[in-house]
Amino acid sequence: RKSLQEIHQSDFGAWASSKDRRGRLGHLESELLFLSTLTGINIRNYSMKTEDLTNTEKTDKSIKKVLQRHRLSGNCHMITFQLEFQILEIQNKERLSSVITDLNIIMEPTEYSELSEFVSRAEDRRDLLMFFRSLHFFVEWCEYRKRTFEHFK
Repeated sequence: RKSLQEIHQSDFGAWASSKDRRGRLGHLESELLFLSTLTGINIRNYSMKTEDLTNTEKTDKSIKKVLQRHRLSGNCHMITFQLEFQILEIQNKERLSSVITDLNIIMEPTEYSELSEFVSRAEDRRDLLMFFRSLHFFVEWCEYRKRTFEHFK
């Protein structure tokens, strides 16, 4: 199993050495468009910073620790969000483990008070999958309710 950093570096190396950069970029853009269409979630900005913690701690040198700080912003239909989270990867000879050590979700105020409760729950559990899945279904059901009420008007 490869770490996120190794996957990112190998993809970048293959992409940088490729003669068909525009084709690769077009392929990645089409994949992103497909995922946005499928989920309704659009990522507008993304940044990542990586910090190697292996040498900073007085631990066994065979254990590699990498801290990744991610920041992204986007929207799911009418709801905008910003996420800040950290992933700590610990790799030793036998295995690689990754854990989200910090998750901060910032949502613009909306008329839906139910959102703050599930955002707090996702932050407490540090569960990104729960956040994205719940946001997708929440917005989908809001659209269904809106269409239903408009039908009965």
